[in-house]
Amino acid sequence: MKLMGVPLSPFVRKVAVVMAIKGLEYEAQPVMPGDASEAFRALSPLGKIPVLVDGDFSVADSSAICEYLEEKYPQHSVMPQGAEERARARFLEEIGDTRLVETASIIFIEKFANPTIFGKEADLERAAEAEHELLPPYLNYLESQVPPEGYLFGDFTTADISIVTPIFNAAYGGYCVDAARWPKYAAFVDRVAEHPAVIQVREAEQQFVTAMASSS
Repeated sequence: MKLMGVPLSPFVRKVAVVMAIKGLEYEAQPVMPGDASEAFRALSPLGKIPVLVDGDFSVADSSAICEYLEEKYPQHSVMPQGAEERARARFLEEIGDTRLVETASIIFIEKFANPTIFGKEADLERAAEAEHELLPPYLNYLESQVPPEGYLFGDFTTADISIVTPIFNAAYGGYCVDAARWPKYAAFVDRVAEHPAVIQVREAEQQFVTAMASSS
């Protein structure tokens, strides 16, 4: 199998964690989002990452990939049991993949990617707006959803990593969840970060970050 994308992507990270949990070996192929090459666009018409290539089959979009992996490789399930819990898991995953990514990525881009990788001036006002105005409503909601201990549905699922992986990106820009304001969610972020599969994936990610920083 081949996973196309860059490790810093919250979506690539999500898929990589799922693959680590399931014990699936794969080749990581760095591809930037928006890659316009004909070969990549044949696999991802929207130009988005990640793309999973499994033999003659390929699929783009992290949620579609995780659903495929769950059905094709059911060992070590990453979805809860029961229609109601699966529906809730998919909704929480959507929150993470849309609004949480959109807001947390502003902090990541302006306070880390632009100055560190792209050599651009950081827009600190934009980052501050994301941190203090745009992000808090979603953290308020997640504070009401996460358990005081353990994971969302008992065993670790895609929903768990989905509602945390954007925060890992914001942390590159110096962001830290305010534990006084969102105590349950801050503790939940720490628990997810300590999961063995997450540690494994983020160690490989750090090697990529170091290589990018040294080449910029």
